[in-house]
Amino acid sequence: IGPRPSVAGAPPPPVPHQWRTGPSSGAMASPMALAVDLGPMPDDEFSGRIVMRGLRGLLESGDFCDVELVVAGQTFMAHRTVLAAASPAFREVLLRLGADAEGLGAAPQLEGTTVAEQNTLRVQLVDITHHEAIRAMLNCIYGTGGENAPAYDPGSEEANLDVLRLAQRFQIAQLQEQACRWLANGLTTDNVLQRLAACEEFQLGHVCEKILEQLTANPEALFILANDKKILTVPRVLQELLVRVLKLLGCGSESQAPAQAPATSQPPHGKRAKKAGA
Repeated sequence: IGPRPSVAGAPPPPVPHQWRTGPSSGAMASPMALAVDLGPMPDDEFSGRIVMRGLRGLLESGDFCDVELVVAGQTFMAHRTVLAAASPAFREVLLRLGADAEGLGAAPQLEGTTVAEQNTLRVQLVDITHHEAIRAMLNCIYGTGGENAPAYDPGSEEANLDVLRLAQRFQIAQLQEQACRWLANGLTTDNVLQRLAACEEFQLGHVCEKILEQLTANPEALFILANDKKILTVPRVLQELLVRVLKLLGCGSESQAPAQAPATSQPPHGKRAKKAGA
């Protein structure tokens, strides 16, 4: 908006200083700082979700996959870099593959695993028989697709054992934790011996301890197990339960130590004890 037109014979009103565009006799004014607030910076967790969502999309589309995981004739695709980031064992294999490439050496192997180097790395998991175990491992590494994704569920006791094999072989702690929590949930007197046997096989001492605590606190469940012939297949579990029950009954405590006979008084040295009636 410009200055108002002047009345005849009257000088025009002065132009505000900030609207003056002509040269000024004084020094140039310093730049004025302007502040724009776009809100807080997204946190790392938000950024991580974006990355995981993108990786999951690449897995589902098959784009850039360069690893084949073969289980019982079925193939699952994945990415070398993602597996190496999630698994120290996978990372070691891939590093050794790169080091042996120039010398054309034999591909390194993991126990229960056959690795072949081609355009796509082929990993044959010879002792894994349940496809659900591979899906559980990939879901753990790549995520399951958001907050409403289904919870971990291997589908059977045997598939969960395969998950534990994969978790320990490839050193994926989060996957082992999921399988351990599944062992501790949904316990009944029908499956508790099988799950205690799994704890013994995979050395899951902390899970075994929690299950045994529940059993010793439930006498009716103990009675059912005591009459189950399958308990003879896990002798260590049977021994541990027996020890815990005996401790509850007070056995092995200081109060149950054999009482010592009272010490008899000895006669003074050089004197014989008098006979009764003497």
